[in-house]
Amino acid sequence: MEKEIEERLGLWGLKLDAETLAKLKILAREVKEKNAGLNLISKNDEPCFWSRHLADSLAAAPLLQKLVLPGALAADAGSGPGFPGLPLAAALPSVNFELWDSNRKRVEFALWAAGSMKLKNAAVFYRRIGQSGAFEKARYDAVLERAMGKLENILPQCLNMLKSGGVFLAWQSGLEDAAAPGSLKALTKAGAKLETRFTYALPGETRERLILVFRKGKL
Repeated sequence: MEKEIEERLGLWGLKLDAETLAKLKILAREVKEKNAGLNLISKNDEPCFWSRHLADSLAAAPLLQKLVLPGALAADAGSGPGFPGLPLAAALPSVNFELWDSNRKRVEFALWAAGSMKLKNAAVFYRRIGQSGAFEKARYDAVLERAMGKLENILPQCLNMLKSGGVFLAWQSGLEDAAAPGSLKALTKAGAKLETRFTYALPGETRERLILVFRKGKL
């Protein structure tokens, strides 16, 4: 499966070196060892962890390589046990990642995993979006959201976290939520727009997945 993942990532424009692969294997090992006690991912996802969580997270890496400059600051707005932030930090050492989550056990795991992976560009915080004041006001070059619920509900908060000209990447199953009234209202208020989308399929799957890229307007 790991070889198949590497080949699929190559098709997306991402080549992983030996050091990055070693870090991802450490993350996979930590999840496997601690999942039963911490409920980090669904038990049904354990056999397909490399595809369902690692490859799905890394689908954004080629986008970020094009969208942000070295030294950029990106927020994983609801990282859970570290996805997509930890895999992306391993694959993109020139980008700095801050992982946010409001579940203390998962935050503690992500901290442990980041240390085990020896990531120098990842910081993990026990924070809830919408309740963190100055920490979330126009600080980030990029914001990522992989599993936080309906787009129209989280779009205003994620756009608020972006600097002018920053990008918001949202993992979605379709385009419908981007056209919902709440989404359109949030885009208008922030002077933002849907800039592009990346369509992909995971190894072993036929259904298409989407990452939508929104650009916040420059003041």
